[in-house]
Amino acid sequence: MQVVMEVVVVLVIAALALRGISNPFVALLALLVVYIVQPGELYPHLGVLHLERMLAIFTLLSFFLHGERLNFPPVTKWFLAFYGAMIASIPLAFWRVNSVGFCIFFLEVVFFHLLIVALLTSEERVKQFLITTVALTGWLAGTSLFMYETGPRVVHMGIERAEGLTSAGGDPNTLGLTLICTLPLDLLLLAKDNSKWVRLLGLGVCVVSIVTVIVTGSRTSFFGLLFMMLLLFIADWKRKLKFLPILLVVLPVLWLAVPQQYKARYETVDNLQADDSYQNRILSWEGGFHMFLHNPITGVGPDNYTVANGNKYWPGTGQKHWLNAHSLYFKLLGELGLIGVITYFGYLYQLFRENHRLTSLLKDQGVSRMLQKYPLHCQMCLCLLLFAGYSQHNTYRSQWFIFGAISAAVGRLQTEKTSSTVLAPARAKKGRPVGAWVPGAEAATVDALSIQRL
Repeated sequence: MQVVMEVVVVLVIAALALRGISNPFVALLALLVVYIVQPGELYPHLGVLHLERMLAIFTLLSFFLHGERLNFPPVTKWFLAFYGAMIASIPLAFWRVNSVGFCIFFLEVVFFHLLIVALLTSEERVKQFLITTVALTGWLAGTSLFMYETGPRVVHMGIERAEGLTSAGGDPNTLGLTLICTLPLDLLLLAKDNSKWVRLLGLGVCVVSIVTVIVTGSRTSFFGLLFMMLLLFIADWKRKLKFLPILLVVLPVLWLAVPQQYKARYETVDNLQADDSYQNRILSWEGGFHMFLHNPITGVGPDNYTVANGNKYWPGTGQKHWLNAHSLYFKLLGELGLIGVITYFGYLYQLFRENHRLTSLLKDQGVSRMLQKYPLHCQMCLCLLLFAGYSQHNTYRSQWFIFGAISAAVGRLQTEKTSSTVLAPARAKKGRPVGAWVPGAEAATVDALSIQRL
């Protein structure tokens, strides 16, 4: 049976790759599917084929065969500046070989970002990409929940915890954060002008994701869920005020429905002084600050926090721990120093600014509600990532940069649309043919030629 499934997977990927040669956007979607599903981990025999690399080659081949060009809006420029900061930290890194390897690995994220910005060239493509992303998140949640219910359960921190089926899902904390930070996108699919099946997909992924987050036992993810509800209420409090009494009744009922082992885990936040895990995190944060003081410009280099902590920077004279940052902020400060902090938060500032601009701009553009609400929901995703960054080292998480790529692509679409609307009448008056990409170009050209004949 496993051999049959391996053959089916190879045939499906081969068909998508061939289809992607004629359409680079299809190749991008296929690459996204393989990136999340990780068939090489599900079926080890497929690992030797390096399916991600093969699809990446097909995608690049299709991209250049169709004469596509890379685009560099401000969001993308700041992202590349951050990647430049990662590379610039290598010469003074604590373990240079490790940092070089991580920068090469991070090229996957850079590759994805650039392709998304270049290939999301229409509203329909943006919607298809978002729907595919949500569906794949549902796959992560569903397979993790199924494995939790049917297979041997992972016991950690004294409770049974769900984890990802593959490395794309990861450990319980990583899985919970992925699901929480994609929930605002799941809600986008519930827009009234979407089809019934799209709305059902969004609702199903929301429900499965919330249940899976609870059984991961991740405190950060659970409180992130509550924080997301607060963000949803604040974003449109006037319309949601009528639902507040219902929410006040539903939340206690949901809390009663949560199994006792997870409630006991969440309640430990009341006594963090007795929580060895939390106390070690505080010591790890102090180690990160020492890394910054030792090299404030470039830090100890990307992906070196754990090894630098255990070998040199762990505070005190007692037993040292090889512990990661468990904090976005201390990891960024310790690994990349000031150049990392400036470029990272420069990227986030530009992304928040772009989403704010699009929130106002799209209201008057007559686009679908899904696209119209994307910038606001993207802001929620970013706020959730920042919130979780207090206790999770999610500095290099791909969601930061994929969400940014979608916003950059939508911003470029609207800029081109606005430019087309402004330029078309001016060109028509001068009697110049207007490009076919301009709405109403044919009519404008005919009118201009008629005026010339008169």
